[in-house]
Amino acid sequence: MPLVSFLLSFVISEKYSWIVSFTAPFLLLLGALCAAFVFFYLPADQHYLREVLWFKVSDHAISGGLFVNNLSGTMLLVVNFISFLVHVYSVGYMAGDSSIRRYFAMLGLFTFAMLVIVLADNLLLLFVGWELVGFSSYMLIGHWKEKPQAATAAKKAFIFNRIGDAGFLVGLMILWALHGSFNINDWSSPHAPTPWQTAASLCIFCGVIGKSAQFPLLSWLPDAMEGPTPVSALIHAATMVAAGVYLVIRIFNLFTPASLDIVAIVGTTTASIGALAALGQNDIKRILAYSTISQLGFMVTALGTGRPDAALLHLFTHAFFKAGLFLAAGSIIQSLHQAQQQAHTHFDVQDIRNLGGLRKKLPMVFLVFIISGSSLAGLPLFSGFLSKDAILTGIVSWAGGSVSWKWFLAAILVGVSFITVMYTFRMIWTIFFGDEKRTDGLSIIESPIVMKAPIIVLALCSLWIIISWNPFMHTRWTSPGLEHHWGVTTFSIIWVVAAFGVAYILRDKSFQARILQKGFYLDQYYQAITTNIGLKMTQLTAWIDRDCIDGLIHATAYAQVLIAHVTGWIDRALVDGTVNGLVSFVRGVGTVTRSFQDGKIQLYIFWSVFTIIIFLIWAML
Repeated sequence: MPLVSFLLSFVISEKYSWIVSFTAPFLLLLGALCAAFVFFYLPADQHYLREVLWFKVSDHAISGGLFVNNLSGTMLLVVNFISFLVHVYSVGYMAGDSSIRRYFAMLGLFTFAMLVIVLADNLLLLFVGWELVGFSSYMLIGHWKEKPQAATAAKKAFIFNRIGDAGFLVGLMILWALHGSFNINDWSSPHAPTPWQTAASLCIFCGVIGKSAQFPLLSWLPDAMEGPTPVSALIHAATMVAAGVYLVIRIFNLFTPASLDIVAIVGTTTASIGALAALGQNDIKRILAYSTISQLGFMVTALGTGRPDAALLHLFTHAFFKAGLFLAAGSIIQSLHQAQQQAHTHFDVQDIRNLGGLRKKLPMVFLVFIISGSSLAGLPLFSGFLSKDAILTGIVSWAGGSVSWKWFLAAILVGVSFITVMYTFRMIWTIFFGDEKRTDGLSIIESPIVMKAPIIVLALCSLWIIISWNPFMHTRWTSPGLEHHWGVTTFSIIWVVAAFGVAYILRDKSFQARILQKGFYLDQYYQAITTNIGLKMTQLTAWIDRDCIDGLIHATAYAQVLIAHVTGWIDRALVDGTVNGLVSFVRGVGTVTRSFQDGKIQLYIFWSVFTIIIFLIWAML
């Protein structure tokens, strides 16, 4: 259905482009209904596989197919459902956009590419979807071509993903050399892990680092906020950035213990950087972007600790509350832009320092922020509490009873959960409580129902009920094998309440540390590397090319010309001269000898006299 939406958006003429606003959401609704049927129909212990011959290389036949089990069925439902809600929301948010056909076409291609990743039965086909996601995200982030920042952000996202994907390709080559197959279902957990197995898994994880914005390739995600807000919601919620986490879950058997330790370290580093950076941001979308980075770090850490089921659970809950927060933020932005146009004033509506007291003017958005933000912060009675509790339980079990570096990572994640409450509380308090600042006197109207309905649904899906009947215990239908520890649950409740209290006490404090605002200067480091090292390497290679290689080539050419002139002179003066001189000598001898008997009496007399003279001279000597 998303692929049909993509194709249909180009079939419809520009004159009737408004039709796309109806056909695209309708097709995604059909896709979501089909996904729901698959999710609820397919038994948890069964799977469906359909393969066809894709192509052949020599004696190797490469197949491509669709594989559906409980894992892919869950992702199938989440991706289609979130994408459908984003399509509906976009009808209102993007109304009047001059490139509405291209926008909905790329949304359809983006969703289709993500479904290829979800359903692919082998890594080669998955990689095709992986690259299509990168291309379509590039188009969506840079949708507003008239904004230079959007074009720059799109290029940055594309380049960062290509860096990670280079590692992915190397991993595919290693796997082919090891197994002679790309089929995911052919691999089992290695009983005796080899260094090549570790190398293959870490190379593929490089692709995850790029796609899921892990350290060090994470700075593209906040910049991707230059695209339309519905695009931000789709990228951050259940599609592009979630693709990396899903990939690791899908091929988890491939990862060796050594590679999982590296995954855990990368995830913890990412979670801490994202949380601290979110605490220092003032742009509402950048706060949510760094929050996404931090939550992805949570998921990746869960994978590194051997808890893919906990990572999947948090991916599931994060998709709903983060999409709800982004779309609610989009509603605030659009409402304030409209109010600005009516009042003929201007200020940055995404800067939370310009806002305040909006709970009365935007009550529905305020309620959505409270519910979805509480789930993000991990408060009890919300889905985020259950999924984070599952991750923390897994990490405590992984760390074990003895003191080791694993407990250091566990402590960092506990601290990150504390900071998450603080930046979430700061964001909501600054926007909706206190006195109005720049918005005072503006006539602010809430978004139309086509934008309200999706965020209300997402807010309801942020409650604990989608995970478990018990709001404090995650024994539910999505991941029945997850372990539960009441001690960790009790600690989580006390910890999050304490964090809430500290956040309230510090509610008016501004965390304006430069290092946090700049995202730990990662972009500056990249720029320095590009400028100082990359540029100098470019200059060095240019000098080698110009002065060394070109100089050697020119010197060789000049030497060849000189040798050609010398050999030409030798050929012309010596070789040809010798041959021509010999010929002339023979010709002269022949001419002389012919004159001895050519029948002329004068010559006979001449030679006779000449001979006599010679004899006389000889006799005289």
